[in-house]
Order: sequence, then C-alpha cells, then structure tokens
Amino acid sequence: MGKNKKPKSSNESPTKSSLSPTTDDEHRAPTITLRQWLAQDRRAYLWVGGCILTGLLFGFLIGTGWLEFSSEVKPWRQELANRLRSTTSFRLLSFETDAWEEVQYRIGYWVARMQRDMEVELYASNPAHPRVFAVLREAIVREPGGFVHPDLGFLVPAPCGAARGIGMVRNGWHECQKGCLPGRAEEKERVKNERWLYKENNVTYPLPTEPKFKQEEILIRVPLNYQMTRTKALEVLLPLIPAEVQVKAGMSELDDAIILVLFLAHERGVGRYSRWMPYIASLPPEPSCGYSRNLRPYMLDALAVLREELGVPTEGWSEELSRATAYAETIVEALTKDYGPYIQTPSDKSVADNIAWALCQVASRATAGSEKHGTLRLIPMVDQINHDESAAGFIELTGRERIENGHFIDATEDDSGTFVVRSFRHGRRKALKVGQELLANYNVPHYSPLDWFVSLGFVPPEKQTPWEMIEPVLPRIKKVRPRYDESHPAEVEMVQENVPSVTQELHTEL
Repeated sequence: MGKNKKPKSSNESPTKSSLSPTTDDEHRAPTITLRQWLAQDRRAYLWVGGCILTGLLFGFLIGTGWLEFSSEVKPWRQELANRLRSTTSFRLLSFETDAWEEVQYRIGYWVARMQRDMEVELYASNPAHPRVFAVLREAIVREPGGFVHPDLGFLVPAPCGAARGIGMVRNGWHECQKGCLPGRAEEKERVKNERWLYKENNVTYPLPTEPKFKQEEILIRVPLNYQMTRTKALEVLLPLIPAEVQVKAGMSELDDAIILVLFLAHERGVGRYSRWMPYIASLPPEPSCGYSRNLRPYMLDALAVLREELGVPTEGWSEELSRATAYAETIVEALTKDYGPYIQTPSDKSVADNIAWALCQVASRATAGSEKHGTLRLIPMVDQINHDESAAGFIELTGRERIENGHFIDATEDDSGTFVVRSFRHGRRKALKVGQELLANYNVPHYSPLDWFVSLGFVPPEKQTPWEMIEPVLPRIKKVRPRYDESHPAEVEMVQENVPSVTQELHTEL
C-alpha cells in the first residue's frame, strides 16, 4: 500500500491552503447589486405581486358591496361589515368623535402608566423617597394601636447632618402645640377637676368636664404586632429548617441578634409578599455599620476627619475595623452554610450578600426592649430617628401607665410592648416647626467612640473628645433593664439603645 500512496510535495501545505485568502475568494459567492438580484427572478416577483393586488382588489370590492353577484346580502358579509365598522381604525378613518376620545384616553393611560412605572422604579431604589415614608406610615397606622403623625416625613438631608432624618414637613402640629389645650399630665388632671370657660362672639360658654384634647404628645406609636421580634422570627423560620439541620444547628439556641439577622434576610427575599416590605424598602441598600467592606474607603476618610478636624484620637481604629470585618464575615459564612439554603433570598443577590446586609442593619439599628417581648427588636420608623444626647429616649409601654399616676398616657394591657416617641429636648416638650427634626437619645453611655463608629458608623458630638481605650474590643452589648422608681411612676420607662449584634455570646455559639 505504501507503493500506491502518492508522496507529498515539499511545497504542499494543507494548513496553508485552507487558510489562504486566495482560496476563500475562489469559493466565495460573487457579489451582485440589488437590481441584478431582482432582475434574476423578475417574473416570479411580478406574478406574486399581481396575485396580491388582485386579491386585495376583489376583497375590497366584495366587502364594500361594489361587486354584487346577488341582490341578497349574505349573513357572513353583514357580520364581517359590522366587525369592520366596530374597529378603532374604521372609526378613526370615519372621524367619529368617540373614537378619537377613546384614543386620547388610551394614550393618556399609557403615559400615566409609564410615569407611574418610572416613579416606582425611582422610589424602589431610593429609600428616602416621600412615597416610601407614606407607605410605611400606612403600614403602621393600619395595625391596632399604630399611629404616625401626618405632619411627619423624611428630611433629606437631615438638619443634624445625617443623610436622612424624620421631621416635620408641615406646621400643623406646631400650631396645635402652641394654641391647643394644655397636654401635660398635671394640666390634664386639673382640667378634669375644673370647669374652664371659653368665649365665642362675646358669649362665655363652659367647657365640658372632660374635653377632647387636640394636642398629641405622641408622634410615633409602633405596636408590638408590627415589630420584628425573636418570637415572630421563630414562628416564620422554624418551619423552613429541616429537622436534621435543627439537631446540628438549633436555631432556638441562637442569640436574638442572629435570629433577627436571619429573619430580616428572609423577609427581604420574600419581597412584596412580606408584611414588613414597607419597612425593608425604607432601609438603606448600604447600611452604615463601620465594618462594611463596601464603605471602607469612606470610613477611612471619616477617621481622618475625626483625627485632623475634631481632634479625636483614632490611632488603631483601622485595625479594629479590620478585626470587626473579619469577625462579621465569619458570622456570615457560618449562617450561610447552616441556614442559607432554607431562607428566601432576592433574585439579584447572593445568600451571603443578603445575610451580610441584614447583619449590618441589625448591628446599626436594633433596639433593646423588655425581656417579656424580646430583648432585641427591629422597630420600623423608630430606628430611623437620629440621635441627640439632649432628646428623650424611646419609650416602651408596659400597659400599666395611667395619667392619674403621673404618666403621659392611659395604656391598656394590649399596649404592652408598644414603642412610642415624643418630642422632648432638655426634659421639656419641643414643639417642632416645619423643617425641624425629631430626635431621640439612643442612651448608650457605656459606648466608647470606637463602639459608636464600629456599630453605627458615626461618632456623636458628645463623644468627640479624647478618650482612652482600656482594651481592644469589638462592639459590646449591654442588656438594659427597666428603671422603676415607685416614688415617681412617670419614670417607669424602658431605657432603649441601639445594640450591635456582634457579641461575645454569639462568638461562643459559633
């Protein structure tokens, strides 16, 4: 066989010949112009075009009645004519007024829908949009006992210097505070026991013994039913976790902070079907905790400003932020491994990113409460109020408050666990004008400036002074108990604080 095989020539190269441009040109179809292409099959195209024109002509003549083969109108032709006359195109060509009004309505409808979709996309990506606040207010007031004063809204930027705050967007409450009936506890008690008089048209009338007060001391009231608590989290999450996973990594044994992290991450994944979606939509897409990797450049710039402009000794803070970041990533990795496959996650986010987002939210805005309803909770709208040392703290009702005992409200057992916010500055009521901000004292005196910066992403003015770090630590948690003073019932209030979720207890569990 080797004898019959034709030997290759030394100048033959299959690879070269297959890739040669001259060979491609030889096998390529010749290029022709459009006129030449049409001329090749002109008769065929003329025949097809003639058939189309003939069919259209006969169809038009028969449909309009010009070509009659019988004096009797067929039912199908009558039905076809009725359908043609009912179309929008026929009505427009015949210049019917109703048809043009219908077209204008449809155009207006689609334009309005496009504008609405653009607005939805805008405020869906902007948690400070006024409509986001309106939806969140509606979600709170629909709950039994929920209340948000209608004059409240988002202030962007906030007067305190934050990117966003809650304050007055109208002046109705301020005018009522100045001109309505008095509202302090002793004033209300005096009104009950005296008959006040008022004049109208120079005629004096007695007031009823129990007048209806128009003045609201409470600006925000979030009932327990709309708070994100450990109890509600376990009710939702436990059915999602298989029994074998519960044996290996029991969710019921986790810290309140981690339970809230998983709960918030899951409800975010549920999306619009979550009853907390109005609250989740108001949360920033990039939380302000100091150990966020995405915010690291801005945090380093803030450290430079604190050191150079305000004189705060920030030596070693960047290392502490790195430690906190590594610790938080360890927590996220553990939660993703144990519970990530069983909780809902947004389609555009990974499980780890979603849990990391929830961890930072809980670390920067979770609020301490009574042990009866959960020592750590997420309180919608309340956690968006900015801090001021001279303001009053958040108040959790016990359900035993009575005006006759010196409290500012008559509460019932159903009010137990409700968080309320009043406008107080330096221990006195503050009648807020339009543009003024509602502030609250986070009440965490044990926090060092580093704790503030790592947990909440900022250092308040009262902490911007030289200080000494006793030991390098991650953000601490302190379980605050109610302060009860039997001699002053009006002081039976829960001291609230924003608490980070990165705790020593959690470190031991993980």
